[in-house]
Amino acid sequence: MANADRPNGLHPVRHLMGAPIVANEYSVDSSNATAIFPGDVVIMEADGNIAPYTGTGGGNVLGVMAGLKNVSGNLSLQYLAASTAGTVLVYDDPYIIFEAQEDDGGTALAATSVGANVDFLATAGSTTTQNSRHELDRSTIVTTTAQCRLLRLVPRVDNAYGDWARWEVILNEHGFRDTAGV
Repeated sequence: MANADRPNGLHPVRHLMGAPIVANEYSVDSSNATAIFPGDVVIMEADGNIAPYTGTGGGNVLGVMAGLKNVSGNLSLQYLAASTAGTVLVYDDPYIIFEAQEDDGGTALAATSVGANVDFLATAGSTTTQNSRHELDRSTIVTTTAQCRLLRLVPRVDNAYGDWARWEVILNEHGFRDTAGV
């Protein structure tokens, strides 16, 4: 059976050390021109605010957006619209293991890909479904440095190697692991 194409960003699965998974608060300023969705990979800006990762490869990340805080009475809103200031919750611990979908560009990842590194593909989220569309960019697979490490194929009966396979990954190029400042 073929894997379904349902990108929805990154979602925490467990902590590498067995610790609880916690999300911390970060500010987003109104100069941010891109909406942020739960599951989006985020970066720290030089002014201390965060923004969604919008590149197609490389660079340190802060973590993954978990949700919104203080959403002006609209409890159904799951994402922070572009050019809107707000507070978001971020899974920022560099030892959280996430589940993410690979894209379908290039050669599919295989069992021999375990332990290799890949970057993220930052596609804009959907304001209709309120889902992130960030994926693993399998065309960036390397044994050198990249944003995340492939740990294993998610062990489920509806998941197999090939287009849109779901993987467990850990953030490799993380702002809390790098010795350089923002």
